[in-house]
Amino acid sequence: MSHWNKLRNKAISKRRFVVERTFGTLKRTYGLARSRYIGLEKVASEVNLKAIAYNLVRAANVYINKGLNTT
Repeated sequence: MSHWNKLRNKAISKRRFVVERTFGTLKRTYGLARSRYIGLEKVASEVNLKAIAYNLVRAANVYINKGLNTT
């Protein structure tokens, strides 16, 4: 790997971690590794619904944790 690529990877590694963690959770917890449907439109709908579910759970956790951390 070139020196420039190493510097670039180091610069974007923090952002990449957040994105990859999200996709990993979707894949592992919400079963996004395989699709239940056939066809691009149905699969896209499934992915969107699972992403909505992930965001709702995450928002609820942020809200609950924010309420617990008040000082």
